[in-house]
Parts: sequence; C-alpha cells; structure tokens
Amino acid sequence: MALGGNTVRLTAEFKTFEDVYADPTSITLKIYTRYHEQVGSTISIISTHKISTGIYKYDYTIPLGYNELSYEFSGTLEGSVVLGRSEIDVTWT
Repeated sequence: MALGGNTVRLTAEFKTFEDVYADPTSITLKIYTRYHEQVGSTISIISTHKISTGIYKYDYTIPLGYNELSYEFSGTLEGSVVLGRSEIDVTWT
C-alpha cells in the first residue's frame, strides 16, 4: 500500500495471441480516479522504460489527495490496440 507522494513502479507485459512477448508501438500510460476521470496527461512510454522484450515499467509519483487510482497501459500490437488495467493500492494521506 502506498501513500500520496510515494513513488510506485507500474509495469506492463505485452504478448501476442501465441503468448510470446512482443514490443508494441505507440505505448501510453494513463492514470484514472475511481470515477474514471483521467489524472494528469497521457504519458508516452519510450525505450528507456523497456525492461526486456514486451515488458515495460514506469515510476509514478502518486499525487496527494487521491485514495483510489487505476492505471492503463496501451499500445498497438499486430495491428490491434491492446490494453491492460490495474489498480494502485493507495491509503489515505
């Protein structure tokens, strides 16, 4: 569990339908409130965020005043947009 002002590492794994790790294009990260409102701007995920083929990370500092956040990584892989969402476990500050 994290507090507002803490930095958490968000990760994403991208795989083909054959379950093989692959690098998508146009990878983005968005953060949302529990009401599905975007927090801040869309973040571009670039080569410096790459851990290995198909695996990416982003160190995100949780803004103060939020207690329920979700994140969404998306990109284009094999001609289709793929995305995954998860929650950031934030305790009240």
